[in-house]
Amino acid sequence: MPPFQFQRGETVSLALDAVTGDPLTVTAIGAVMKAVPPGRTGVPDGAPVAATFSVSPRAAVGEIPAGWTLTIDAATSAMLAPGAYLADAKLVVAGGVIVTEPVALRIKPSVTP
Repeated sequence: MPPFQFQRGETVSLALDAVTGDPLTVTAIGAVMKAVPPGRTGVPDGAPVAATFSVSPRAAVGEIPAGWTLTIDAATSAMLAPGAYLADAKLVVAGGVIVTEPVALRIKPSVTP
């Protein structure tokens, strides 16, 4: 899957759908993104967090399942270096932990400051 692309300084918003189970059983959720070094396809152990997403619950609408919206505000996005990033989320459900598969993002330089 190609990476989601955003320009520096714009709001980064991703949807995390609750595809199985009841989203109300999730007691905690957090999501971060880390930079992928040039020439690599993954994030090395111990890599610093580039940005932390704010997480908002989202109700089901029509065919779109309930879930969460993960957001990095425009001011934080403006501070990110252009390049490749990976993001994932950690959910606490019934005392267990689920970590989502990573999602690839690309931050592109913007023309407008």
